[in-house]
Amino acid sequence: MRIKIAVIGSEHFCSHVLQLVKENDDMAIECHIYDEPQEAAAIIQTIKPCDAIVFSGSLPYLYAQKAVQQFAVPAIFLQQDETAISTTLLYVLANEQLPCDRISIDVTNRIYVDHVIEDVNGTIALPFIHELQEDDTIATLVSFHSKLMDEGKTAIAITSVHAVYEQLKAVGKKACMMIDPGSSIVRSLYEARQQAMLQQSTSAQIAVGIVTAQDPSMQDFIATLAQQLHAHWHESAGEYTLFTTMGNLEYSIRNPQFTALVNQLPSTVKIAFGCGESTMIAADHARLALNFNRSTELSGFYILDAHKKLHGPFPQTEDVLDMKVDHPTLLSMADKTKLGPANISKLLAFNKSRSTNQFTANDLAIYLNVSRRTAERTIKKLIEYDYITIVGEEMTYKQGRPRAIYEFNFPTHM
Repeated sequence: MRIKIAVIGSEHFCSHVLQLVKENDDMAIECHIYDEPQEAAAIIQTIKPCDAIVFSGSLPYLYAQKAVQQFAVPAIFLQQDETAISTTLLYVLANEQLPCDRISIDVTNRIYVDHVIEDVNGTIALPFIHELQEDDTIATLVSFHSKLMDEGKTAIAITSVHAVYEQLKAVGKKACMMIDPGSSIVRSLYEARQQAMLQQSTSAQIAVGIVTAQDPSMQDFIATLAQQLHAHWHESAGEYTLFTTMGNLEYSIRNPQFTALVNQLPSTVKIAFGCGESTMIAADHARLALNFNRSTELSGFYILDAHKKLHGPFPQTEDVLDMKVDHPTLLSMADKTKLGPANISKLLAFNKSRSTNQFTANDLAIYLNVSRRTAERTIKKLIEYDYITIVGEEMTYKQGRPRAIYEFNFPTHM
């Protein structure tokens, strides 16, 4: 399958990309050239329909990030790493015969420079480093390099921004562009291609929506909902079923009109969506998502995808819960404690959301949006099988017994 990729970068970068893929039949490259990275935000509004977008670096991506969010295609940027920095430093050191501390360099993350120096046992002095920021201007970067040269501290500048390179050369300063290894560029293009193919596959999957409501006047709402989802629908005994695709559903979720329509519904009306390779599987997933929706007091709707991951509730959040358990440790936990996959997934998400490993029953209750008693019952089940350990106590501000402090006693990063 030939994937169309829009590449946004400097003329130098785009020329390099076209040279690298000139004999490649897997990708059709359409280049969009800027003079300065800030122009990426305007360029993104002019690109023709494509399957993926690749930016030449993090700076143009940051400028265009808000605009990119309106696109329903994958967008990635070429990530600067130790390979690019070590390749460029080697080139400059070999050709200029300079010590490293006579060089200035602007990079997306200075940790990569530190890693390169550490890898040679710290025997090379550090160059003068400027870490790129979102609010950096071309003038700021040119000033950083020029000032060091004017003060006699450096003899050459390495820059990640082509416009900076051009301006330094224009005023007679010695400069070198950061070298983007061809392997890194090709890897980024293939990553974009892979993401595009995966998204196309997912977008083509069948999506089934179920709306439960006993009010006959709901038909006008259902008709409007179906129109926005490009869906067919039918009604049976106060339950409405909509048939569309995952692509249409994902597009609608990003549409403010769709969000406003859902927000108008009373809490008694429940909506859920499921998707899968067949209508039967998608409908089954929608039913499971609907049952989960009924068990909570939260408004909005859930989506159960083909991998049995529960997304939502939309539009409040895009949290994901795994509704199946396949890791041996988690399978054993589910069997012993009788906790369902959703509850175990919530426990994992709860642990990942915290900056400390320790928690109280109240912390867990707030996160799960349940009563403290319900949280304590869950904790009791886990303590019984040594999945949670009591590690201390904390005093409350009111009179009463101290609260127990817990820690999970099983691998939580699965």
